[in-house]
Amino acid sequence: MQIYCGLCGEKSHQLFSHLREVHEMSPDRYGERCPGAPLVSEDLAAYMREQRIVASDKGLKKQTELFGVQFLTDILPGELVPDVDEDYVFEEDFSRQVLISLRENEKILLVGPTGCGKSTLIEQLAARLNWPVVRVAASGGLTESDLLGEWTVRDAETVYNYGFLPQAMKMGAICLIDEIDGIEPSVAFAIHQVMEAQGKLVLLQNGGEIIDPHESFRLVTTANSLGHGDETGLYAGIKILNSAFVDRFASVFEMSYMPPPLEAQIVRNRAPSCTKAMARTLVKVATDVRKAQEEDQIFCTFSTRRLIELAKKYSQLGEFSAALQLAVLSRLQDSDRQVVAEIFQRHLGDLMARKEANKSQP
Repeated sequence: MQIYCGLCGEKSHQLFSHLREVHEMSPDRYGERCPGAPLVSEDLAAYMREQRIVASDKGLKKQTELFGVQFLTDILPGELVPDVDEDYVFEEDFSRQVLISLRENEKILLVGPTGCGKSTLIEQLAARLNWPVVRVAASGGLTESDLLGEWTVRDAETVYNYGFLPQAMKMGAICLIDEIDGIEPSVAFAIHQVMEAQGKLVLLQNGGEIIDPHESFRLVTTANSLGHGDETGLYAGIKILNSAFVDRFASVFEMSYMPPPLEAQIVRNRAPSCTKAMARTLVKVATDVRKAQEEDQIFCTFSTRRLIELAKKYSQLGEFSAALQLAVLSRLQDSDRQVVAEIFQRHLGDLMARKEANKSQP
């Protein structure tokens, strides 16, 4: 059974979007104009109670709990909401801390080695909260125009093409900036005004237009360093970040590779043909390689991403030595290649020897 709008007679199960789009009116104002008029039908009200859906000036929202943190989320996924990866493995305590910062609208910096899953974590949290994500890489020539926008010609008319930051601010998305420690200083300064607690964006390029952030807008950045430059030699192009810029982040999370049992589970989820024993051994190898890098024996590291690619390549080729060469060793300089190969030999020597044994058979 539907209800009628007291202003125009429009029939619907709920009037929130109708009031906002047609009458430009809040539910509270409608209540003043039409005292006692319902906003939702009885059928919808019962469904809302069952599904923990609540009504607000912004429309209908669902009460969602993720790792013990409460959110009001859109009922259905919208544009730019990442797809849920059912095989993704969360480290729950760490994820809960990040979620609390997101809920509190804190500016977030995630710092960690390459391939440890910084950006994927944010995307998979957002996927489960129906939260759109605007993602961009800060390195590789990101310009102020990319960030803020620029004037352009479209259909014979000059129009302002908004950059990814004002777009995210308007639509209430998580603006995810990867590799923020690769950003040019002049571009970083353009973000400073947004980094304040209730920071707005002033687009001088568009006549001083002021962009007020949507209540659901969040700013999250990732980096391989803490803003002091690359001290490891692993990351070319890493820049030293202005201390005033880094200081604006309310939460700085240091993220590392998953604990071994979880990392082994991730490998198996991504490469289902990989056995439990093999996944555990590959993680042991990766751990030893990372330790060798920390002790300055080598310059390379071993990411979870590389582990997954090795497991997949082994499944494709059926020969571990060839998979190791293609997925890992071919990417390394000679000195690192020798050390990493020795670590693999220590853990998986029998498997690597099968190639030579097969060659020797008539």
